[in-house]
Order: sequence, then structure tokens, then C-alpha cells
Amino acid sequence: MSSSFFAPSRGVPEAEARYAVFGGSILYWALGWGVAASLGARDLHWYLALATGPIAWIAWGLGWLHSWRTAAWWLAWAMVVVVAALSWNAAVEQTTIFLNLVVMIVFCGWVLGTRAALGMSLAAIGLVVALVLHEKMRWLQFLGVAYTIGFFLWVIYVERRRYERQLHKQQKSLEELRLHKRQAALLYQAVEQSPDSVLIVGLDGRVRYANKAFASHSGYSSEEAIGSRSLDVSVNGLSADEHLNVRETVKSGGVWRGTLHNQRKDGSTVTESVSISPVYEGGQLSSFVEVKQDVTERLKAEEYIAFLQNFDGLTQLPNRYALARLLEKLLLQARVSRRMHTTSPSTWHAMLVVDLDRFKKFNDARGSAWSDALLQALALRLRTLVPETAFVARTTADQFAVVLENAGISRQDSRIQAYALASDLLLALDFLDVHYEGVERVPISCGIGFTVFPFVEPGLKMDATEHIMRRSSVALSQAKNQGMGKIHAYSEALAETAHRHLQVEKGLHEALEQGHLRLFVQHQVDMFGKVSGMEALVRWQHPQEGLISPGEFIPIAEESGLIIPLGDWVLEQVCLLLTHPRVKAGGYTLSANVSALQFQEPDFVPKLIALLQRTGVDATRLTLEFTESLLLADVEAIIRKMVTLRALGVQFAIDDFGTGYSSLSYLMRLPIQEIKMDQSFIRDLQPDAASGALVQAFLMVAKSQNLRVVAEGVEELAQTHVLQAWEPSILCQGYLFSRPIPAEQWLQDTDKLSDELLTQL
Repeated sequence: MSSSFFAPSRGVPEAEARYAVFGGSILYWALGWGVAASLGARDLHWYLALATGPIAWIAWGLGWLHSWRTAAWWLAWAMVVVVAALSWNAAVEQTTIFLNLVVMIVFCGWVLGTRAALGMSLAAIGLVVALVLHEKMRWLQFLGVAYTIGFFLWVIYVERRRYERQLHKQQKSLEELRLHKRQAALLYQAVEQSPDSVLIVGLDGRVRYANKAFASHSGYSSEEAIGSRSLDVSVNGLSADEHLNVRETVKSGGVWRGTLHNQRKDGSTVTESVSISPVYEGGQLSSFVEVKQDVTERLKAEEYIAFLQNFDGLTQLPNRYALARLLEKLLLQARVSRRMHTTSPSTWHAMLVVDLDRFKKFNDARGSAWSDALLQALALRLRTLVPETAFVARTTADQFAVVLENAGISRQDSRIQAYALASDLLLALDFLDVHYEGVERVPISCGIGFTVFPFVEPGLKMDATEHIMRRSSVALSQAKNQGMGKIHAYSEALAETAHRHLQVEKGLHEALEQGHLRLFVQHQVDMFGKVSGMEALVRWQHPQEGLISPGEFIPIAEESGLIIPLGDWVLEQVCLLLTHPRVKAGGYTLSANVSALQFQEPDFVPKLIALLQRTGVDATRLTLEFTESLLLADVEAIIRKMVTLRALGVQFAIDDFGTGYSSLSYLMRLPIQEIKMDQSFIRDLQPDAASGALVQAFLMVAKSQNLRVVAEGVEELAQTHVLQAWEPSILCQGYLFSRPIPAEQWLQDTDKLSDELLTQL
């Protein structure tokens, strides 16, 4: 049989096996050598008796190598071999030898387990059967031995099962004890490492336990806290009456919760959320548990959040929400007053919106920290300049609102008071002292728009508060459009203008999507009446209103950003027109206006190059016109783009020359081929007038740089004579030669229009 079959099912622990093997080895060694000494004859019995010594020594050696169970196996089976040899040699005449087998069975059953005892029993029975078959043993002896072995085997089995059940119970109890110990240790570590203060307080009110967090939060060490009254070191924010209430609540089985302002050991105050719970042992109240959480910072954060709901965090002024609530209150008072048919000597109020000019430039140039300091200085100055009864709020990044309650007893009176305050503010806000990394005196200006209220407008669909804010914003927009440092009052005309602005912007979106835009052209002719080139102009053919003036929709397109898709459409139409056979045959050039916003787009150059490649246009016949306002941006980047396009053949012209802000040094650096003199210089052109001298200077500059010159707004023949005398190569553009006409009409009437131009000259 394999050793795995004889492996013990459980067996005794290693320590008990060690003692059993050690004791059994000594016993067998003593017994064997005692028998050998008694025999005295050197036969097989004598040698076998002496063999018990080496067997025992080997068992000890295995034991000292910490293999006691292996030693038990060796001892048991080695003794079986000895018994078998003795029985075989003695022809089984001395039956007491077989008692050793019984002892071995008991030994294996106790030390190695049930399966080992069973294996030993089978070996013993097999040995007896082998001797019987060898006719060396009588049947009666066999039955006696078998009965003895069976009886001892049954006893071993019963006792072993009882022992295993007891051992299993002990092991289960030990595991439960270990589990409880681990849980208790885990619970202790959780409480000890908890960020909240945890205390166990006895029924006498004295602290029995305090975790590390309590020592950290309160300043009292565990040694100082334990034994002290909780009222002195923990919940000292409770009054005597509150403490009695807490005790009654907890003793009745409830949990008390509250927020206390407790005092630390160093005398400082901390706000804590406290819960006190009862602890029961054996069904009886034994102690209390106090759990405390420091909520000082959380309460401060909640207070700050509540503050930010009504106030601006940067300037500490009321915010837009607080302004809306004030307006609602004033309007409610006005409605109540009207219902009661009462009049008040001061029933009109005024709202002013103050917007800082050039704030974005300040922010871009100096950074957000410096701009914040500027806004703080402006808020402080406003607060000191307005009347004490006035309400000042910050509504957006660089806008402030001032509400004058009871500004006047009539609408006109309140408008006068509002305008007077606005004027005072503009005068006083000339300079600001900005405190950021020192003190800097900064010149500033503001735009101010104002409105008065309450008002009665039939059919008003929006919220009245929102309407007041909108009216103020409309007035401010008008003030900003007039320039820096301007004041404007709200009027219905302004509202209509703003409404028209929105209508035009919305309609322009639809025009781009639905194809309501049309391309017009206007001739540029030389002094012989020959058409040298044309300027492409965009017109909006509205389905209901007809042609809308570009002077109305172009500024709105610039402001809304629609000028970019609008400009892209014009460039595409110009390139398509340049591919027409009549345009090619005439050798005409076409000019197209490009806005500064469009030219500054990162993908402007790649888009134009792709358009030229797609249409196959000769780039030298395309001229891009831009105004000097383009040079207010990054001049170096602008020049790089122009150089790239110029390498393809695209030409450039400065439109409205002489009306911009750039210096001649900048203009001379640009790769331009043409300048267009603004019509304001041509309108009153006289040889001896100041405008004439300026035009001559422009012509001299152009001639020195080998630039073409186009005079815009030529409407009289006398103007052409003067210009021709000064510069014979000049080109003229204006109503004298042609008005802007649709491109498709021009293609049909090219020959006729050329004859008419020659006749005029």
C-alpha cells in the first residue's frame, strides 16, 4: 500500500507526536535489550531484540530533525517487521508476540490517525493469514488474535472519533476567539485612526478612553483626558441645563446631536458637530460614546458660499443677483403704490451702468492679477463717490451698476439727477491708484448708460427687472459706440436701433444660408476711359426689404463675427468671376475687401491658396484691399501672411488711405502694390486747398514707392482734371464713371459700358 493511504486523517498535534515517539522509542529500546539480555543465546531472537536499539535511534534522529510524524511511521512499521520475524522464527508458539501488533495499532491510531491504525490492522491481519497459510499457526490462535485486534480496533475508532470531536470543538472555539480578537483589534485601529474625535465616557461623566484625533483636536493628551470630566475637556461648550438634557436623552436610549462651540486646551474655540450615544453591556447602560467632528472650516465655507450668492468675491460689492432683488423690491413698492392710488414725492429711481473702457487691453497687457487690483480700486472709488443711499453692485467682469433710489419726483427730474451723477463719476474717475506690487497711478475712462424707472409699457412680455437691466445695457452700448468716456440715456429710439440690430444679424445668418447675397462690381478707369480693373462689392438682396445698404449690415457683421463667412463668400465669388471668359479676355483685375478680423484668422492663407488652386485663377489678377486698422494687430504676423500670398502673385492695396492710424514707416514695410485715397480727400478737391496739398503728398509717396493710386468717390469731371494734372497714371473710381452694378449684368453689357465711359471723358 502507498504511504498516502496510511496518511493520518488528522492525528495529534506535532508536540504530542513528539512525546509519544520519544517515549515509545525508549520503551521499545529498553524492552528489546532487556529481552536480549534475558535470552543470552546468540540466535535470531537475540539479534532481533538488539535491533530495537537502532530502530529507536533512527526514530530519535528523525525527531530531532523535526520530523516526528515520520519518526512515528518508522517506529511503528519497523516494530511490525521485528514482530513478523520473531513470529516466523518461533512458528508462532509464543502468541504473546502478537500483542505487540495490538500495541502498534493503538500507537498508530493515537499518534498518526484512524487511517494509519486501519493500515496497521490490515498489515497485522495479513501477517497472521500469511503464517496460517504457511501452516505455522493453529486456527484457534488466529481467531483469538483476530478477535483481539478487532476489539482494539473498534475501541480505537470510538475513542478516536470522540477525541476528534473534542478537538474540532476546541479548534472552532479557538478560531472564533481569534476572529473576535482580530475584529476587536480592527475596531480599535479604526477608532484610533479615525479623523473624528471619539471618547468613551462612564456613567460618572469621566472619560475612559480618548483616541488620537481627540488629542490632536483638543490639545489634551490621552493621559490628561482619561479620568477627567467630559464637561471639562470635551463638551465644555454645553451649559449645565444642556448637559442635563443630553444625559436624559441618552439614558432614555436616544442619540443626542448638536453643534457646540467647544474650547481647546490653549483657550481657542472650535466649532464641532457632536453626537452622544449610549453603550449597553448585558442589557444595561454602561457608558456613553462621544463622536465629534471639527466643522469650523466647513461652516466658514458655507458662510462664504452664502455670501457669494449675494456678493462679488473680488470687490465685496453686491452682485447681479442682489441687484435683481433690489429692483424687484422697488418695482413691488411702485405697484403697491399705484393700487392704493397714493403718490409719493419721490417715486422715480435711476439705474446707471458703468463700464470700464479698454479693460480687455489692460488684462492682456498686465495680466489678471493686475486687472483684479484695478477692479478693486474702481469699486472702492465708486463706493466713495456715489451718495450713501445709493446701491453699488458688480454685474459683470468690468461693469458696475449704481441704483439711485428716489432720484426725483418726476421722470425728467430723475433723468437730470442720473446724468449729473454720471458726469461727476466721469470727472472723478480720471485716474486710479492701483495697488499691485506697489502703487501705480493709471489713467482710465468709463462709458455710462442709464435709465429711469418705474415705467409703464403696455404689452411688456419680459420680466420688468430684466427689462430695466436691458434698457441700461442698450444705453451703455450707445455710449460705448460714441467713444470712450461717454454718457448716454436710454430712449425708445435706442431700443428700436438695438432691435433692428438683432433683426439684421439674424437676417444675415439666413442670407448666408439661403443665398440672398449678390456680388456687385464698380469700374476703375484710367484717364483715357479704359477700364483697368474693378472692385467687387457685396450687396444683400432681402426677400421683403429689397437691397439693404452695406453701411447697415457690414458693421453688424464685423461685430458679430459674420464678416468671416461673408468675406469667404465674396472671395469665392470673385475667383469664379475671374474665370469667366469675358473677364479673362479683357485682362481685368478684381479687388476684394478683406476685413482685419478675416485676415487675422489662422487659416486665412491656407483657405485662399486652396480656393485659387480649385478655381485655377491667375493670382496676379486678384487684389486684396485692407484698411490701416489691420496694422493695429501683430504687424510682423500680418507681413508674413502677405509675403506668403505675394509669392503666389496676389496683390495688396490699402483702402481709405490717410484715414487710419499707422505710420508711413509701417506702410513702407508692407508688400503692397496699390493705395486707394479715401473719398473724403477727393470730395472738395481744389489745387490750392489743404486737401489738395495732402493729396499731392500722397501721390508723391506712392510715386516714390512705385505704387498704383486709385482715387475713390470721383463724381465730377473737374476732379479728374486736377488728378490727371498731378498724376497722369492715376485710376479713378466713382459715380462719374459707373455706379456699382450686379456682376451678371456687367458681363452682359461689357461693350456698351466701355463706350459710355469713353464718351464721359
